[in-house]
Amino acid sequence: MASALCALLLLAGCSATRTVPPTGTDFELDGCTPFLNCVSSESSVSLYNVPRMPLTGPLTENAWKRILSVALDLPGATLDNARFGYAQITCYSDVFGFPDYLEILVTEDGHHLQVRSQSLLGLYDLGVNRDRVETLRMNLQNAGLVRDAAQTTAIE
Repeated sequence: MASALCALLLLAGCSATRTVPPTGTDFELDGCTPFLNCVSSESSVSLYNVPRMPLTGPLTENAWKRILSVALDLPGATLDNARFGYAQITCYSDVFGFPDYLEILVTEDGHHLQVRSQSLLGLYDLGVNRDRVETLRMNLQNAGLVRDAAQTTAIE
């Protein structure tokens, strides 16, 4: 009984967004499950929500390549699936090699990035996914690809 419960707790995480079409970007990333192992710009629950990332300009092929490059520079990142405007990346932790899923999707208007990061294993991530998304945000800002949230509030 205890081993079954442990297995359930370890496997309680989910993977990437469930309804990703094979082409295009006409969809939204999932929110988060009720576990503390996920953050998403599309979550309506503030505990799991991170802001969308406002682009400095409309998404172009060159900007998308640069966004992917910045994302793949995150620690332990490997590209699983990508097309113009959508990427699914697995980030492996340094110590134990646990996989976490990071997704990036351009919004329909081409001016923001939706993001989602979730641990595959466990019910609690010790804040790793939120830290990953904020590191990505900072690195994209430093590369001139997304605007600072404070600037965005003043502009919009």
